[in-house]
Amino acid sequence: MLATLACRHALSSSLVRSLKLTSTTPIHNIHYRGIVMASPVSPKYLLVLDFEATCGNGIQTPEIIEFPTLLYDFKEDKVNATFHAYVRPVENPRLTPFCTELTGIDQETVDAAATFPEVWERFQAFLMEHGVYENLDDYSFITCGNWDLKTMLPRQLEISESEHGLDASGRLIPPYNDWINLKAAFRKQLKLRHDRTMAGMLSTLKLKLEGRHHSGIDDCRNILRIIQELRERGYKPVKGVQ
Repeated sequence: MLATLACRHALSSSLVRSLKLTSTTPIHNIHYRGIVMASPVSPKYLLVLDFEATCGNGIQTPEIIEFPTLLYDFKEDKVNATFHAYVRPVENPRLTPFCTELTGIDQETVDAAATFPEVWERFQAFLMEHGVYENLDDYSFITCGNWDLKTMLPRQLEISESEHGLDASGRLIPPYNDWINLKAAFRKQLKLRHDRTMAGMLSTLKLKLEGRHHSGIDDCRNILRIIQELRERGYKPVKGVQ
């Protein structure tokens, strides 16, 4: 606990000040140690993220219940680390039957999980361990659509009153405010007219779904398979493709 509190303190004070982060500062324009990073930027590592949240009848305020992230070395085509945690919801602690059927997450699993603030601290420690905050330009989140980081994370941080992640106006700070939307990247790479869902992208690439759709960790792995196939076709990730 002392270690995680120390991580949170470091992130919310000296580290954030040293990077001069604001919600309106793109990652590739951050002033770090007196250097203005060039634009556009192709990250070396991708943080593949896919939240699952409470859903179903009566759920007015969705809460994150599964928090998975794969740290993928794009050049080496290798997953360097995995973060995966289930999260106990607070606003609506009982999962709806629809939510369990959709995600495969049962009540026993979330009842045994930590609440979001603790999981969020652990995620900060994960990012620090792998040097994300020291080399922001080398890393970018990638998600299947904009919902995870545009909508769900800001909402969850507000609900949880978390100390790190939002600025004074309630907007995300780096690295969370700069992500690649895989749907947009896929459409541009293959010169399609419209975005595809994850299932649609897999089908277009003639790849079969592996695992369970709407299991966060399985979705991350399937998103990664799409990225790997695009990589074979010459795709290079660029920050801010949304």
